[in-house]
Amino acid sequence: MTQRISRQEIVRKGADLIHEQGFSATGIQQVVDACGIPKGSFYHYFKSKEDFGLAVIDYFSAVINKIFSRHLGDKNYPPLIRLEKLFEHYEKLFEQSGCALGCPVGNLSLELADTNERLRANLKEVVNKLIIQIEACLMEAKQDQSIPVDLETQDTARFIFHAFEGAILHLKVERNIVPYRVFRRYMMGYLKK
Repeated sequence: MTQRISRQEIVRKGADLIHEQGFSATGIQQVVDACGIPKGSFYHYFKSKEDFGLAVIDYFSAVINKIFSRHLGDKNYPPLIRLEKLFEHYEKLFEQSGCALGCPVGNLSLELADTNERLRANLKEVVNKLIIQIEACLMEAKQDQSIPVDLETQDTARFIFHAFEGAILHLKVERNIVPYRVFRRYMMGYLKK
């Protein structure tokens, strides 16, 4: 007998599979098997694998945005400390995963940007929202003069996010936290100059 399962639970279980093995390597059959449901239940919620992919990206976006908001919006700390706490949080996550999984948004961006326009556009929106959160934190850092007041915050926020994703990609390839620690050390040194 199959169980009744919510759309959100299908997305969550599918997201776990996709984070571990990629979008293309994750079949609908794997997702329904993980959920213990027939394919018809999957298609009740999703018209296609692409629609499912959009839901998974939205799920990853919500999870990551919550982490960014929790750290970057924590007014108990000065802005640069908040940014450092965000980086520290991710370092712990990467170490717990053995540096094997990487960032789900980064992974999907690499895999799908050239193959699916709808998914690429959705991923771009997710990334832009994260960059905006970093920029807001940098603007506060300018106000408290912990970074130079003439620092261009939008481009710097983009640079930080791009370096963050690059370090994550490299730690995944190396299966070692060192590339991420190098990123943290030099990024914070750069910002504090």
